[in-house]
Amino acid sequence: MAQPDTRGDSTKAKSAKPSDPFQVGTQGLASLIEIQRELVGTFEQIRREQLARAMEETSLIAELAGKVSSAKSVPDIVAIYQEWITRHMKMFAEDSRRLLDDSQKVASVTARLLSNRDGGTGST
Repeated sequence: MAQPDTRGDSTKAKSAKPSDPFQVGTQGLASLIEIQRELVGTFEQIRREQLARAMEETSLIAELAGKVSSAKSVPDIVAIYQEWITRHMKMFAEDSRRLLDDSQKVASVTARLLSNRDGGTGST
């Protein structure tokens, strides 16, 4: 039995690609650079948000210290700590949500970077 000739199919697939490999490489490189810029921008935004959160926590601790030092009784101190714990737990929940959001942003940009590398530059 004669086996089908698959060589013709591969040449047809190759001819479907753009004829100028340098143009494909340039487009892929430009796309990679843009995605990397977006990834760096995402990391910078995350860093700024984390710095703002650290400053907020520092302020919260200073406020706690001031309130505790001016408290006149043990029940006042307990109430101050309960308020602080409640605020701190809300901040923790916000931080957890923000971490998930930031992780999704980074994963999305990274996935586009990797898919572009595999498909956009012509390399496998």
